[in-house]
Amino acid sequence: MIKKISISLVALAALAFGYWTISPFFTNRIVKEELQTSNTIKILEGSFTGFDKIHNGTGTVSVYSLNGKKTLRFEDGFSVNNGPDLYVGFGKNGQYVKGSEISELKGNIGSQNYELPENFIIDQYDSVYVWCKAFSTPFIKADLKPLN
Repeated sequence: MIKKISISLVALAALAFGYWTISPFFTNRIVKEELQTSNTIKILEGSFTGFDKIHNGTGTVSVYSLNGKKTLRFEDGFSVNNGPDLYVGFGKNGQYVKGSEISELKGNIGSQNYELPENFIIDQYDSVYVWCKAFSTPFIKADLKPLN
């Protein structure tokens, strides 16, 4: 009897884990946030590229500045294949910087804004990632370039 219960619990846990990891690939979360553009200055920009057929996406990302506050914006054409536990984070010299996450990804399609924390120093990074924390895997990345 205990053996059957143990097997049932393991099977249930495996099904739950499988659903958590696979189901996001079949759903989309669409976001459409506006950005107050009056007096904002775009200071950085980049284009997203993927890593393979599963970890793929497109669109542009920009960093805007207003009164000392900075906002990271995924522009209207943003799209990434969905997955579990996706976060917005940063990288340097082609490598993701663990612990750089500023927010869970709001949606895998559409425009979205992420206000950077006051103590966040954007200059110490040169790329933006959509990162799967559960599997330590990059989904997409954009190298940031200054606008001169």
